[in-house]
Amino acid sequence: MRLMRYHAYRIEKFVERAAKESNHPGRKVIDIGSHDNPYKKYFDKTDYFSQDIKQSAGNTIDYVGDINEGMSEMPPSAFDSILCTQVLEHLNKPHKAFQEFHRILRPGGKVFLTTHLCFEEHMVPYDYFRFTRHGLKFLGESAGFELIHIAPHGGVFHVISYLVGTLPIRLFFKERNTFSYYAYVFVFSVPILILNAACSLLDLLDRDPELTLNYECIYEKRK
Repeated sequence: MRLMRYHAYRIEKFVERAAKESNHPGRKVIDIGSHDNPYKKYFDKTDYFSQDIKQSAGNTIDYVGDINEGMSEMPPSAFDSILCTQVLEHLNKPHKAFQEFHRILRPGGKVFLTTHLCFEEHMVPYDYFRFTRHGLKFLGESAGFELIHIAPHGGVFHVISYLVGTLPIRLFFKERNTFSYYAYVFVFSVPILILNAACSLLDLLDRDPELTLNYECIYEKRK
């Protein structure tokens, strides 16, 4: 199912990249908005910490609170890396969150972040923003970070692919936990995979994407 969703696949690959840089003994990583810690498995050699607005069902969140408002229980300059995937759009004060990232990160530490540009409303009403590359650069630099990497997750053709692949679900499957929904996924999984592959090739024509599903960013705290 994840391979059907190109954007989820790209996020997973980005997390793997973050782990290659961060997953070393003696280092500390904090996953902001970690929910049920799906990426903890990638950080088995480091000290992994989690944060979210509320405690998970498994009681696995280390720091519970609103990153927008500052969390004094998280010590300053304590972490070597911050992971923040698909969370920024749900923060109503993203500039405050970046200031908090800067406070808890050690000098020279990095923030690995992904967020939406083109995506439907979700987790409503807690869905506030979509971010351009220029906005992401501004947010980071305003908080004292240097944006050292930013890349789109696909171009216009992958946006089209996502819309085409999810349109029937939006129109006909308001309830996802049904036999008909799973039948649709089973029948159309291969065609959608083919469509994703075709769009990957077509996106080679879109050399400087201004329309993309997500951006991935790496920020570095200036020493």
